[in-house]
Amino acid sequence: MNKLIKPIKKALAKKYGYKNVSVKNGKGTAWGWVEASIKIDEPKDRDEAYRIRKEAEEIARETLKKEGLKFYTYCSDDGYGSDRECFLLDLNY
Repeated sequence: MNKLIKPIKKALAKKYGYKNVSVKNGKGTAWGWVEASIKIDEPKDRDEAYRIRKEAEEIARETLKKEGLKFYTYCSDDGYGSDRECFLLDLNY
């Protein structure tokens, strides 16, 4: 099991409620990915949805930092060679 799942689930559940948060591994070759889903009330507008998403992402990052962990990264094939975090976050309402 991906060691990043449990601390992220615990931190996001503290903010959004245990039953409202799902955190799991990616599937197949994306096993290192962390996929999180948070059920929230429908945001008033796109700005509120953006703020909630950024807040949840920051909670996940700070939690891993405190645990001495970090998201896996991969080198993209977009021509820029940049590393990107393997973290997907969906908001459901």
